[in-house]
Amino acid sequence: MNVVELFDRAASRVPAKPALIAGKSITFSELQSRSRRIASGLRDTGIEPGDRVIVMVPMSTELYAVLMGVLRLGAVAVFVDPWIGARQLAAFSAYAEPKAWIGTPKSHALRLFDRRLRRLPVTVTTGAAWTAKHSLARLAASNGEIATWSASVDDPALITFTSGSSGTPKGADRTHGFLAAQHRVLSRTFPLIDDDVELTTFPVFALNNLALGITTVVPTIDLRRVHRADGEALRDQIETHGVTTVTTSPSVVDRLAACSLPPRLRRLLTGGAPVSDAQLRRWQRAFPEAEIVIAYGSTEAEPVAHITAEQRLEQTGQGTCAGRLAPEIDARLIPIHESVDTDLLPGERYIGELVVAGEHVCRGYFRNPEAVAKNKIVDEDGRIWHRLGDTGYFDDDGRFWLVGRVHSTVVRDGELLHAQLIEQAAKNNDPHIRRAALVGMQDSLLDERAVVVIERTVDGPRDASLAVGVAARLDTAGFPFDRIVVTRRELPLDPRHRSKIDYRQLRSRLMGGFGRGLTPCDIQRARERRVPALRVFRSLGKAS
Repeated sequence: MNVVELFDRAASRVPAKPALIAGKSITFSELQSRSRRIASGLRDTGIEPGDRVIVMVPMSTELYAVLMGVLRLGAVAVFVDPWIGARQLAAFSAYAEPKAWIGTPKSHALRLFDRRLRRLPVTVTTGAAWTAKHSLARLAASNGEIATWSASVDDPALITFTSGSSGTPKGADRTHGFLAAQHRVLSRTFPLIDDDVELTTFPVFALNNLALGITTVVPTIDLRRVHRADGEALRDQIETHGVTTVTTSPSVVDRLAACSLPPRLRRLLTGGAPVSDAQLRRWQRAFPEAEIVIAYGSTEAEPVAHITAEQRLEQTGQGTCAGRLAPEIDARLIPIHESVDTDLLPGERYIGELVVAGEHVCRGYFRNPEAVAKNKIVDEDGRIWHRLGDTGYFDDDGRFWLVGRVHSTVVRDGELLHAQLIEQAAKNNDPHIRRAALVGMQDSLLDERAVVVIERTVDGPRDASLAVGVAARLDTAGFPFDRIVVTRRELPLDPRHRSKIDYRQLRSRLMGGFGRGLTPCDIQRARERRVPALRVFRSLGKAS
């Protein structure tokens, strides 16, 4: 079954209902008609089932008309995350070997970075026709009839390139069967009612809403810089369109919560980045009537688990509780290694890397056997398990607790140190610490030295005094460390949500002399007051 048929059923049921509100409103019937005309127009340009089409249109009514037009034709839509560099974005796009490029006039300038993209047979612009061979307006004026292409569950529908690093692109291959399964899980896990109006910054949730017959409001923010969203403008948009549920990243929820008068909502659903207990408490005060839900998952498997704010704040344990797994997910824990060449282990009562399997778990990557070998495990029955890269454990009630990432795990003198546990102990709700990070630095004797980096606020005690307090908390918790670095500079964060620490970049900074900090011996000397703490810190080179 072609996944577009889910939308067609909703359009038949609620034809006059607004499907999308993005500046202007479009009904389900209008969106269905427009997508059919676009599919017909694309067919006339020579696009056939199986052809890959780069889609570089911002979240809008045009995006979903184009997307469903491409899928209706049986072609494959290819997305590249816009927050990576222009040259890399062009390289990723060319790697997909597309036959067509559909995008804004500005996006077509990216094709100039790669000779293969400059020679594409089909180019379509959402703006002035001179920027491409065809205009979307002209394609949408097509009067041709087209039947929705009949897809199998294994036929590709979407390819999403999300890697921001150099090297071979890693494109998640989402089939029609995967998208249909994901729709079923999202609908059951995060149910919506007919009268709901949802504002979301996640394109996949808008797709799910279209299949359900639910109105989606596209926020008036730059999705490449969600951490800079104007909370007051979002609140006005929510109130104008009667939004009842919001699904977005934690940074946007923070912006809404900081409004002079936060909007009244039925539900707030967030995920994609860490959420602290302090954030949850602020959100509860700002949205007392809303159910606040934190979803856990990844591009390849979403959702995996979820938990409400009330449940999260009630839990006591080491790490962060992600909640119980979705019934549609099977999970195992495997030993923590960068590369895995072992069979799945049956046990679950220890800290390991989480691997999952299920119908809504992506089975492969586009033309990337190396990524498949690194991120997928095939069991004795031929079932494919996906490595999430997250480390943690299951408690006695079956809830999964996150303690870090495989790449952020530090191996010190044969002992595994889990980043999230040490970072939580170091910070411990100290109002003068904005972020804490554990970084492993190569060492000939210890394998890796454990360096704790503290991003402090402007006010509060001196850097050395703050480091002494962090050391005391780590000692109490029984966590070893080799150095504590305090800085006022923002730690490097992920480009998408601006809330996850970029450990690789931070390690590079430390290797470049980011800050020497204090060692346990320096801390002890400061405690014994043989040398004033401030003098010790200055003698080692103050972090900047």
